[in-house]
Formats: sequence, C-alpha cells, structure tokens
Amino acid sequence: MPYRNIRLHPVLRLIYFFFRVLGWLGISVFFRRRLVLGLENYRFDGPAIVITNHPSTLMDVFNPGMPVRQEMFFLANYGLFKHPLSNWLLTRLFCIPVKRREDVAEGQERNNASAFKQSFQHLEKNGVLFIAAEGTSWMNRWVREFKTGTARISFGAESRNNWNLDLKIIPVGLSYSAPHLFRSNVVVNCGEAVWPRDWADAWQKNPEQAVVDFTAELQRRVTNLTIHTRDETGEKFIAQLEEILGNEQSTSFKDLFFKVKQLAEAQLDNTTLRAKTTSYFDALENARLSDLGVKSWTAPGAGRQVFADSFRLVAGFLPFIAGYIFWFLPCYLPWLLNKKLGFYIGYSSTVKMLAGLITFPLALWAAHRFLPGLLGWHNGGWFIVLVLAGLGFFTEGYMDWAHRTSERLKAGRFAATSQEKFEALAALRGEILSIVN
Repeated sequence: MPYRNIRLHPVLRLIYFFFRVLGWLGISVFFRRRLVLGLENYRFDGPAIVITNHPSTLMDVFNPGMPVRQEMFFLANYGLFKHPLSNWLLTRLFCIPVKRREDVAEGQERNNASAFKQSFQHLEKNGVLFIAAEGTSWMNRWVREFKTGTARISFGAESRNNWNLDLKIIPVGLSYSAPHLFRSNVVVNCGEAVWPRDWADAWQKNPEQAVVDFTAELQRRVTNLTIHTRDETGEKFIAQLEEILGNEQSTSFKDLFFKVKQLAEAQLDNTTLRAKTTSYFDALENARLSDLGVKSWTAPGAGRQVFADSFRLVAGFLPFIAGYIFWFLPCYLPWLLNKKLGFYIGYSSTVKMLAGLITFPLALWAAHRFLPGLLGWHNGGWFIVLVLAGLGFFTEGYMDWAHRTSERLKAGRFAATSQEKFEALAALRGEILSIVN
C-alpha cells in the first residue's frame, strides 16, 4: 500500500516551504563547496528518523534536511522554548521540545513523556523526525557518544504498532572543514537505512540492553559516514594531512573527502607519519611558510606561474576593487553581529547565515533600486544585479590568486636564501605524500 504522508495545514506547509527556500539559499551561499553523497538513500517514504552528528548547531538541520522531500519535524532543546514568544513560534514550526540533562536543575525530574508521545504520534502519521543524536553541538571532527533518545523513540513507536510501523532510521554524517567560517566546505554523507523492527526480539528479551546496543550501532553507522579523528591531537594531525592533499591540484573535493576519511580510519596510530607531519609543519612555522607556498614553488613552471598570476592580478584589479567595495558591508555586518552577540562559537555559522539572508538581498535590492539612475542606465537594474553577483565570486577568486601568489613568492625567496632548508622541507613533504598515497 502507498504511504499517506502526514497532513499539514496549507499555511504551515507554505511556511515550511518558505523556510526551506531560505535555508537552501543560505547554505548555497555560505558554503563554498557542499557535497551531498548517498542521495539514493534519501529516497524513502513513510515514517523515518534522520539522525546526524552535531558539529554546527542549526547548520546540522539545514544540511541534511534539504534533500528530504517530506516536511521534517525537529527534536529541539527545551531551553529554546522557555520564552513565551519562542515557545509559540517553535511549536508551530515543526519543533518538539526535549529536556536534556543540562536543561534541568540538579534534583529536578527530567520528564520527556510529552516529547515521546508527540514523536510516536508524528511517526504513526508517517512523519519524519530529525534528531542530532549527540544531543549537544561540538565543533570537533569526531563523533561523540550518542544519546539513547533515538533508540527509545524508535522502539517505543514500533512496539505500539506491533513492530509493523515500517519505521526506518536514516543515518547522515556531517563533515565540515571549518564549521564557523563563511565560505568553508561541508560533506553531507547519507547512509543506508537502519530498521528498528530487526531489533524486535532483542528489545522483547531485554529492552534496556537493546536500547544501549542499538544506540551503539547507530553511532557506528554515523561515524563511518564522517571524518572521525577521535580526539584533538588526531584532529590536528588529520587537518594537516588534509591541507597537504588539498594543495595537490589533481585532487577533486569528493576524492579529497574519501582520502582524508580513509586516512582518519587507517593512519591515526601511525607514529612515523605523525612525527614527519609534525616536523614538517613545525619547520613551516619556523620559516614562516605555508604548505601551499612550498607546493606552488616546487611545481613545474613555478616561475612562469608567478608571472601569469601577477598579470591576472593586475588585469583584474579594478573589478576586484569594485566587487570588494560593494560586498564589504554585506559580508562585514554578519561577522560584526556575530562578534557582538558573543554566542558560543558553534552558533557562528548560523548567525552569519541568517544575517546574510538580510544583508545580501538588501544590498542587491539597493543596487537594483539606485544604481541604474546613478549610472544613467534606467533599464539595466537586473543586469547590474547579475554583474554584482558575479563580481562577488570573482572577488573571492581574486583573493585566492593573491594569496597563492604571495605564498609562492615567499617560498621562492626562502628557497633563494636558504636552499638546503627549503630542499629538506620539500623532501619531507614528498616523504609524507609517499606514505599517504
């Protein structure tokens, strides 16, 4: 039988669509590169729970939620519902409040019966839930211990329906290059569905143990979809290898993700590779160089490339200045707002994106409204908007060229004055690449 999707009031559905479009626009501009893997696993019908790791607060809702065709309800922190206005708004915008341990005072009972009941009823109507299974957002690139809520909701909903609900868990791994930075990168990796009904016998024999074991299985599934660095030292080590591999121009973004993921799985305990990588980056720091500079200067035709980039920088200077002047305030104001608010750094990307959804359209509207008259081109408003949008991307690329040229020249000067040290640096880099490749 075909599934009957949950029925929403047309106004709520329109509101959801509006926020969905805003979210799509926001993440499309905020992230420079956004790769979605496993799209075939997003093609599901009926009741489902989408679970993810939780490195970047609300971005962890937008990124895995965009490919989901159905309207998705969210389990959200109880603290967000304490104010009457936010409570009124969130309860109408597909959110279900959940009390975490940190949301209740010491000695106070943590009762989530209402949240579980709402979740059961939503799933029984073939709804979709989103759960950030770690419970609390951490910016690090390793998956922390999952809360048991997903397992309890899954088993509770299935047992209420004699294990015939056909509920599935959709695991999604999120890997950010820098969760708090504008124009950073993200990989959204969706895995195959997990079926709670397969755990019916285990739950009936020992419900608590089944919850623990199923939670561990979900954590394993999500971990396998991410770049999991285990701890802070592992994160620094993998980030350094990622930087080296990322500067190899033949590496695509998708290939880079899988290569770094494989390194995190296989090389975290490679003491030889760790020692060489640490020595290499310590030497770079002492020489005030970057891996990009070393790679660029040792690449074939480095001198000709400096000339080509210098010509490109001179030729593109005027459009760069025009783009920089126009886009300075729309980019600066979200950064300034985030700084003034002083929130936990994990909220930086969310604050910047939401603010940018105001400043960017406002800047383009002002250009459409006023620039045609100033330029004497009264019918050219939309053309001007398109040119300015293109100038934004050009300005970003120009700054990349300038940075690459600067780093290459610094490496060239160092190579000229300290040839032996530079050759030792290049050799050490080659040794690292020989191991990781």
